[in-house]
Amino acid sequence: MAIDTTTEYAAPPDAVLALLTAEDFLRERATALGAQAQEVTVDGHRSTVRLAAPTAGIPPVFARFVGSSVAVVERADWVADGDGYRSPLDVRAEVFGRTVQVTGERRLTAAGPGTRSTVTGDARVDAPLIGRQAEGAVRELVGVVLKREDELLRRRLS
Repeated sequence: MAIDTTTEYAAPPDAVLALLTAEDFLRERATALGAQAQEVTVDGHRSTVRLAAPTAGIPPVFARFVGSSVAVVERADWVADGDGYRSPLDVRAEVFGRTVQVTGERRLTAAGPGTRSTVTGDARVDAPLIGRQAEGAVRELVGVVLKREDELLRRRLS
C-alpha cells in the first residue's frame, strides 16, 4: 500500500512551514527519532538533512543487511501553491550499495484557520528478491517518522 497520510494542525500553513524549515526543529525531530543529525542545511524554504538513523526494530529478515545505523538524506524544496505550500517528498538511503528511496509529495493547505498536511508517495528498494518486502517495511517506517513529527509539531505549535 502506498504512503497516504493526512493530519490537521490548528495553525496556518505559514506557521507550520516555518517549523518544517527551521534548523532547530529539524535537529529536534532527528533526536526524537533517535537519529543523529550529521548535517542540517536550510536556505529559505529549501532544506537538506543528513542523518545517521538507527536500525533497531527493523524486521529480522533485513537486519543482516544493515548495521546499527544507516545514512539517510532528506530533501525538501517548498514552493507556494494556492493557499498553502507543496514540496517533493525525497528521502534516500544507501544500504550495501542498494538504494532505498521514498518519493512523492507533501502539501500544506489552509483548512479554515488551520492547516491540512498531506503526504503521499511510495517506497522503492533496489534489491532483488527482498525488494518488495523491504518496501513494505520502509512504508511502515515512514508512518512512524510522520507520527513522531506530528507529535513534535503539535507541541511546538501549541
